[in-house]
Amino acid sequence: MINIRRATIEDVKSISFLGKKTFDQSFGHLFNDRKDLICYLDQTFSNGKIEKSIDKPHNVYWLALDGDLPVGYAKLQLSSSSDFIDSNKVSKLQKIYFLKSYVSQGIGSRLQQLIFDEAILQESEFLWLSALKSNKAAVKFYERKDYQIIGEHPFTIGKQRFDFWVMSKKLL
Repeated sequence: MINIRRATIEDVKSISFLGKKTFDQSFGHLFNDRKDLICYLDQTFSNGKIEKSIDKPHNVYWLALDGDLPVGYAKLQLSSSSDFIDSNKVSKLQKIYFLKSYVSQGIGSRLQQLIFDEAILQESEFLWLSALKSNKAAVKFYERKDYQIIGEHPFTIGKQRFDFWVMSKKLL
């Protein structure tokens, strides 16, 4: 049975590990230069950076556990505007990641519901996210959750450029 709970500062190492592992599992194959990926993982998912992020009041993290084993996490960024949404009551679903061996166990849907509930509790009218265009499974998942594509943007990691859809869901 997978349990999901709010993450705390004590979960920094687990989230750092999961961030590196799940990002590599999901996107590592897209990098032409493995050094670019490793540099990104070390910077983005360092313990210090995760600790500072968890400590910010507008960030909410959840941790999914299989017994004591951390298997996934999610991050919601409250009050996070988007150039594509004409509202100041907007939050961003920044991350939902879990280990590949836990795909199709409902973790993503459960994390998504917790994110919806928290964003609504904080009076967000819209929730938005960025989804890699080539990640068809993720785009379909979000479309099933009533997100719509409202824009696009590039993102560069090292020498690698990625193209993302901006997707949004009306909450209120």
